[in-house]
Amino acid sequence: MGNKLGADAVTELPQAGEVLTLPRLIALAQSNNLTTRIAWQQARAAAAAAGIAAADYYPMLVVLASYGGGYMDFQTSGRDNIGGALASANLVPGAAESLVNQATGTGMVLEAGMGNAYTNLLSGAGLRWLLFDFGGRDHRNRAAVSDQLAANLRFNDAHQKLTFSVTELYFAYQAVLRQQQAAAVSARSAREVLSAAQARYDQGFLTEPELLLAREAAAQAEFGLVTASSSVEIARVDLATVVGLPPGSPLQIAPADFTRLTTNLHKPLDEHIRSALRDRADLLAQVAVVQAAEARLRAARTERLPTLALDAIALYNQFSPGTNNRSAFDQVQQNFQNYGAFLTVQWPVFTGFADQNKVRVAEAATAAAKEEMQLLRERVIADVWKAYVRAKNAVASREAAGALEAASRSAYEASLAGLKRGLVPVQETAAARAALAQAAALVAESDAAIAESLVNLARSSGTL
Repeated sequence: MGNKLGADAVTELPQAGEVLTLPRLIALAQSNNLTTRIAWQQARAAAAAAGIAAADYYPMLVVLASYGGGYMDFQTSGRDNIGGALASANLVPGAAESLVNQATGTGMVLEAGMGNAYTNLLSGAGLRWLLFDFGGRDHRNRAAVSDQLAANLRFNDAHQKLTFSVTELYFAYQAVLRQQQAAAVSARSAREVLSAAQARYDQGFLTEPELLLAREAAAQAEFGLVTASSSVEIARVDLATVVGLPPGSPLQIAPADFTRLTTNLHKPLDEHIRSALRDRADLLAQVAVVQAAEARLRAARTERLPTLALDAIALYNQFSPGTNNRSAFDQVQQNFQNYGAFLTVQWPVFTGFADQNKVRVAEAATAAAKEEMQLLRERVIADVWKAYVRAKNAVASREAAGALEAASRSAYEASLAGLKRGLVPVQETAAARAALAQAAALVAESDAAIAESLVNLARSSGTL
């Protein structure tokens, strides 16, 4: 069952041997990641809710039908209006019919009783059409439409967040890959130093402690290479997971061009902030939430006002007494039809203060939504500012790291050449090699910092 569930969760897999670029990884993630599917279902639910709110504009038609039966016990009494007192009727329940004449004074009392089984058929239709409610249904419909808009924007925001996650992990993978390459260069240079030291030792020009120092440096470089390789594998698993692929998938990732990352920094900071306030899906969704809350507040205020509706009915009732009695009256079938239309005014004069409390709830929800929007707006501006400053600093650090790497490489090459000729001690060459490895690592870290800060800038400004 686990394999079946795993296969159902992945809807799209890369082709065998396919080199995955960043756009391709994003497309795979949008197809496979469950976050966007959840947001899509929420958007569908909001669209259905908007349809429910729009139903208030249409008449409501109800059709009914019922059939059943029972037992009827009917009694009546009266007098002749000539005079005298009316005597009470004491009829036996269930008797088919009885007439009793009792003379009391100058009047005459008539008493009758009837009991019988019956069947009854009722069918009909009722219609109610709300004609006017002081804009209540309009406000409810606007709230539902705003909720739908907010859900759609959250769906877009889910895609943007997923795109951000894929992009961030893609460049993180590229960064650790570059660190692995730097570690490989460091290990190779350490082996070069060890080879030169071994040659000098074999010739008798180098002491054993100096040779052991070169071997230690080579072992440290190999350890750094193994650690960097492990980081590459972990970064590959993280990237596969966010894309929605099994962790053990053999991914072939296209290399990144870090030289093109600084193009967004040509724009001024104010332009990035304006772009964020204009295009951020989460901020626009919060605006829609505020609009929905305001519409619900207006709708709550109209619930205290009267409404005008058109009511119409069409009923057919067939009453059939049983046919097993002796009386012919019991066998008479009665049919009743009713058709009518009415204008109904309904005004909730007192509802136990429920209407007032509904307005208070709506007012508090509206105020809270506005405060959340202001808080999110300030957070968005702060995110853009921090990402822009970090990107600027990362670019400056990358330039300094590049210069440091070039200088360290020249120093190492000169020191290695001197070691081979016996002019430079092995300690100095090992130190030069360590400085070069550190400079190469700083270059890789600077590239990673640039990528991370620029991806955050694109995300915070709403352009990702």
